[in-house]
Amino acid sequence: MTTNHSKQEQDAIQQQIRPDVDKDFSFKWLIILLALLGACILALYFMNFSGSWGNQADFGAFGDYVGGVLNPVLGFATVGLLIWSLKMQRDELSLSRQELALTRQELKETKEETALSRQAMEAQVAHLKQEAKLNELRGMLSAQLDIINECLSNSVHIGDGLNTTFRAILNNESIVQNRHQQLRHLFRATTKNPVQKIGKRLEIQIKLFAFLCLEYSKESNSPTYALPYLTNALSLLENFNDFQPQNILKDLMEDIGARITEGKEQATSPSESL
Repeated sequence: MTTNHSKQEQDAIQQQIRPDVDKDFSFKWLIILLALLGACILALYFMNFSGSWGNQADFGAFGDYVGGVLNPVLGFATVGLLIWSLKMQRDELSLSRQELALTRQELKETKEETALSRQAMEAQVAHLKQEAKLNELRGMLSAQLDIINECLSNSVHIGDGLNTTFRAILNNESIVQNRHQQLRHLFRATTKNPVQKIGKRLEIQIKLFAFLCLEYSKESNSPTYALPYLTNALSLLENFNDFQPQNILKDLMEDIGARITEGKEQATSPSESL
């Protein structure tokens, strides 16, 4: 683009210089032609009327002769100069239009380049904002997993001198298989107990983790990147829903399941595999 601009500028400069050179050249030749014509007229007169300077009548005749011969010539020269002046004005006007057209083209190209630069900058800013939000969500997801793991690992007294963890409860391990009904009752009891205290906290953290996973999946513009988080959230929701079935848990499982299916389809599509 820069090469085209320099070539156009050089052509414009040459076009601007050429009329000035032609104008000076034509004007000089016109003066020379008029001088030669005047010299020829004087030479013809003195060749035919040679001798002394003559009297007043001779000078009068000479004046009539010069005026009669030069007046038509000067009139023709005046018309020629007028035509030549109009031609020069037309050339200058044409040159001005060309320069104006070049200026408009340069302004248009500059405007397009500015628009492209602005779009690239806006896209870069949007990308940086998205990356910052994704990093923030990843940090929150990591913090939520730490809290969930802490709740799952906390010791819970389930009676008869037995202690277990919510990890064992949700995984239905052998130590709690015969006590699920009792544990569900303790979870729903109105009186506070360790099962209810830790279980309620775990329920809130699992739901929050699921919401964050869905948000991360939407912000990343690709469910594939969120598959590990979504799969982990779905497993936690299913286990907790088996222990305490809830409509909100089922809705979250449906939403996360749809995002997981979408991510797997995208991961196996030809464009993704490339």
